[in-house]
Amino acid sequence: MTQETGLGSKQDRKAIASAIQRHLDANGLARKDLIREHLSKSSIEKLFQGDFTERTLNKVEGILKTSFQRQAEGQFKARDDTAAKSVGGYVFDAVEYLQGDYLCVRPMFANPANFNAYLISIAWSDAQKCLVFEEKSRFDGKYRQVGTVYIPFGTAFMNLVSSSAGNVRTVLLSLPDTEDMMRGIISTLSNPKGSIYIPVAAPIVLRKLRAGEEPELGVIARDNRRYGEYQSWLATVLTEEFGIFAVPQPPAPRKTGRAGKP
Repeated sequence: MTQETGLGSKQDRKAIASAIQRHLDANGLARKDLIREHLSKSSIEKLFQGDFTERTLNKVEGILKTSFQRQAEGQFKARDDTAAKSVGGYVFDAVEYLQGDYLCVRPMFANPANFNAYLISIAWSDAQKCLVFEEKSRFDGKYRQVGTVYIPFGTAFMNLVSSSAGNVRTVLLSLPDTEDMMRGIISTLSNPKGSIYIPVAAPIVLRKLRAGEEPELGVIARDNRRYGEYQSWLATVLTEEFGIFAVPQPPAPRKTGRAGKP
């Protein structure tokens, strides 16, 4: 008896793998072009053997911006739910796994020793035909953002972009890893002194919430029980090179005179 899964039988999954191979061949791509930090070589090899999960297929569809889901009539076709090319041209089936509520942690701009923790919800908008995001549970609610999710082709990153009256804020994030963690850099304006605005960039981390989870939110100071954990997450943005802050170093002091002389 043939084992059935949510993707059909083994034969059905091999047919999906064949469709992916045809797509690669038609576009001058190789299997190695699918390998990403969140999609290993072994996962790719298993996929072309017809041994893969729906999540793996979603990741491949996200990279290739094409849906290979087998339709009821046994044909392959792209869904109507396709985002505009200006936001990445991704299809719903490929990004459905990104939907959900995330804990967001970043340093406070006015006092980076403390962290700002709040929620971000990502969902598909039928009206806009793309993923959108909304910030929730911010203690500083007047700065709450809503916006659009941009996913560029061929990279392992995505962008949360919001704009208002000419002001644009971007959050550049890695796609989720095996622990549903996304890491990156937020770039926006800060107004530490009333009407004076200053550009600011900082590390930022999002982690998808588990069922029933109630994370620690608000201002996270050093005496908070979650401070150490949140701090370790933010540190990985630099230590694991999910972002680089390119700060020039001062030149070395010039040597004057000969050794032993003032």
